[in-house]
Amino acid sequence: SLSFFAPCPCRRSVAGGAMSAAVAELPCKRLASDASSGGKLPEVEFFSAWFCPYAQRAWIALEHHMLPFKKVEALLPDKPGDDFVAYIKNPRLLELNPKGLVPTISEGLGTPPVVESLVCVEYVDELARSAAKAGSLLPGSPCERASLRVQADWVNRVCCSPFYQILVRKDQAERRAAFDSLVVGLDELEGKIVGPYIAGEALTIVDVAFIPWAHRIMICKIIEKYRGPDFAIDMGAHPRLASWIEKVFELPAVKATLAKPEDLVPTYKRYADGTAKSQVAEAVRQGRAAHTI
Repeated sequence: SLSFFAPCPCRRSVAGGAMSAAVAELPCKRLASDASSGGKLPEVEFFSAWFCPYAQRAWIALEHHMLPFKKVEALLPDKPGDDFVAYIKNPRLLELNPKGLVPTISEGLGTPPVVESLVCVEYVDELARSAAKAGSLLPGSPCERASLRVQADWVNRVCCSPFYQILVRKDQAERRAAFDSLVVGLDELEGKIVGPYIAGEALTIVDVAFIPWAHRIMICKIIEKYRGPDFAIDMGAHPRLASWIEKVFELPAVKATLAKPEDLVPTYKRYADGTAKSQVAEAVRQGRAAHTI
């Protein structure tokens, strides 16, 4: 069992609907902040997908630190409306990350790409540190920051990953087992919340790890929508989590990244009916957990 501690405290919005090629690249208009060395931070290229919770983690970090970035909508439907079968992946994304996964962040030619959602959050936080920005998502001493990384990984495995098993697995008993596992994780998270944020007085990587799934599970109610009322989360049994949701979903950095429920919920229909062709869906169909991708 993890022990959460209170660490030392120290916009751009995209519409939730289907994205067209005409708005696939949206340059951020912020001015780069002066770094402590006197130079300017790079305008990173952020390959994302408006519906992807993993990409949303990196997006929240970029918005939180108000760093300069160009957001590239890197997964576009191959057909308009509900007729599409798969997503067309941006060629530049595939050059940087042959798996074609988002988020992927690039500083430009000659620099290695940054991949994996929580690694992207750490990378963005390090960029902010180089510019002497406050509000680190990994505050405190080296051992405290290490603990935050462990906690974010736990949230990813225990509170996020079961979401896909509930939606993708066809066997009702397997769905139920995954839901029960999720509830156990949320019960443990409830007991660990220090408040007002998960790890204390400041927003950290632990919050950012869970926010996209909190939006999908508690706000959009995607699991309940596709698996019925027996799969509803009882928020009355999670008052600290409910208070946390009220707090974090009012943050400008979070609000800038939220898709509208009416746009987001339909994107999970293919997971629920077994037709999704994403790497996550395929892995879960094969019996693997989403966080192993």
